[in-house]
Amino acid sequence: MPRAPPPPKPRAANASAASVRAIEMGRAGGLAIGAVLGGLALTLALVAALDPPASRAPAPVISGAGAHPDQTATLLRCRTVTEADAECAAAWEAKRRHFFGSGKERR
Repeated sequence: MPRAPPPPKPRAANASAASVRAIEMGRAGGLAIGAVLGGLALTLALVAALDPPASRAPAPVISGAGAHPDQTATLLRCRTVTEADAECAAAWEAKRRHFFGSGKERR
């Protein structure tokens, strides 16, 4: 008696499912890819750890030749002044000019 043909295999629901079967790799392939990626990560970590750090340039020396005279004491006293005081107004104006720059640079 002749045998009946085997039933047809069900088709994949979409193209993505079909391509997964075509690309499917065995356990050995997955282990090989994992070993390669792990080796690359280990190599990068060793290179980063063993590479000597770049030398830094020394910090520039800042001279106080162009600095404004210290008005800290005057400004501290002027914080609590409630009346108009010419010395305080001049100190605050000098502080503003120093912070924002001279008026010539403004647009």
